[in-house]
Amino acid sequence: MKKPSDFRVLLVYPNLVGMLVPPLSIAVFTRIFKKAGYNVRLFDSTPYVTADTSSPEKRVKYLQARKFSYDEDLGVSPRFDLIEDFAQIADEFDPDFIVVSCVEDTFLQAVKLVQSVYERNIPTVFGGPFITAAPEVALSYEGVDMVGLQEGEVAILEVAERIRQDRSVDDVPGVWVKKADGTIVKNPNGPLVDISQVTPDFSLFDKSRFNRPMGGKIFRTIPVETYRGCPYKCTFCNSPMQLEFAKDSGLGQFLRKKQMANLRAELRELVELYQPEFFYIVDDSFLARSEREIVDFVEMYKEFRLPFWFNTRPENITPRRMDLMREAGCYRISFGVEHGNEEFRHKVLGRRPSNEELFKQFEMIAEGGIAFSVNNIIGFPDETREMVFETIEFNRNLRGYDTLTVSIFTPYHGTPLRELAVKKGYIDGRILTTHTTSSSLLNMPTLSSQEIDGLARTFTLYVEFPKSIWPKIEVAERFDEKGEEMFAALSKMYQEYLGENQSTQRRHMDWEEVFGHMSKVQLR
Repeated sequence: MKKPSDFRVLLVYPNLVGMLVPPLSIAVFTRIFKKAGYNVRLFDSTPYVTADTSSPEKRVKYLQARKFSYDEDLGVSPRFDLIEDFAQIADEFDPDFIVVSCVEDTFLQAVKLVQSVYERNIPTVFGGPFITAAPEVALSYEGVDMVGLQEGEVAILEVAERIRQDRSVDDVPGVWVKKADGTIVKNPNGPLVDISQVTPDFSLFDKSRFNRPMGGKIFRTIPVETYRGCPYKCTFCNSPMQLEFAKDSGLGQFLRKKQMANLRAELRELVELYQPEFFYIVDDSFLARSEREIVDFVEMYKEFRLPFWFNTRPENITPRRMDLMREAGCYRISFGVEHGNEEFRHKVLGRRPSNEELFKQFEMIAEGGIAFSVNNIIGFPDETREMVFETIEFNRNLRGYDTLTVSIFTPYHGTPLRELAVKKGYIDGRILTTHTTSSSLLNMPTLSSQEIDGLARTFTLYVEFPKSIWPKIEVAERFDEKGEEMFAALSKMYQEYLGENQSTQRRHMDWEEVFGHMSKVQLR
């Protein structure tokens, strides 16, 4: 039996190339294993270039974010030999235990990594929301012999200790084990953790991983979790699945908030250790809490005064809350709208506010003095081109936003809309998802994958430019030579209008006049 200091744990974070901000899961596991006295190392695939365009790059290309350079702005040098480098680290470090934290988008990459060293017989556990949603799917892949469901903070250390002591892991709560004959040991779930006692340790990440563009500026950014879970039940999101899973398993309320004193201590430690310039709050909907809690946060946060970002819903906003966020130093907010068709949003997506209510909320938001973006999704099951344009029209009626975000619907395991897509035959039930800026996986009669791609890249142009230009934007939807030329010309104009960062006043553009003076060569 090895001493803890001789027991080597390799943390593996498979990631889409260039996706920014280090994950809290790996940072939490780092803290747990270091506290136990283990020898811990990290393999982070973020810098590795693959055939797929990265999500941040596509956001820029599709006019949803400002340009940045991985090398010059973020200090990130691209790498190319993903599998070879992973095998080399396995050679050098010779781990006794491998822990993989992944989402559905990165699961197949994780499988390839583990399969490359599978002959070493290193005990390996996979965890993450995809694993909780589809453990048997994950275990059907060669190389995946053990998975952890729900939260791993408790089970992960128990598994490691069993391996270190050469004891069976077959009865660890919350862990499923695939035996040599293919049978699966399905253990009941362990208790939910007290998230107030969970403090991340980012020390294993390269310093460049903290650099992130926000609103056109680069900040040294640290992620922060103030609560876990989501009170809403959007049908395209897998967060509700976590709540139902915990309830059905008799574990209690999955939605938990950190005690303010513990959050203060965590922020103080992060500031002392990493000197961040920005906090990236990862909560599903940060303002979905009482005003008393928001006041308590603002009072606590006066000690730090660092700019921060969060995601929330428009209906969470009041003038008082906007004042409080501005007082706290909030730099930017993202608001989820998702769709402009009121009936579709309510009946299919599970989001209740009417368009009239949302417009009133956005008037209030625009007056609040904090830069914000608006999140939209296109390519839902049974969506038509006309419905996409309802979302475009909705956004045309908003004012004051800095940028628009447009994601392509991703049929994640554990979501009602995935089940609907499978039931209608729009996707094979065995298919795994890719990220929200990649092409649609749905094969449906109302809207093709290529049409969705074209609308995704021109969505902002349709919102921002006058309708007299829409025929030219429609040309830019196409991925042929003429379409690429048109998209390039229109994109250049919009990027100049957008400005360098969210603090830069947008150039005033009389679009009708601008397009009127452009030559036929420029927009033929």
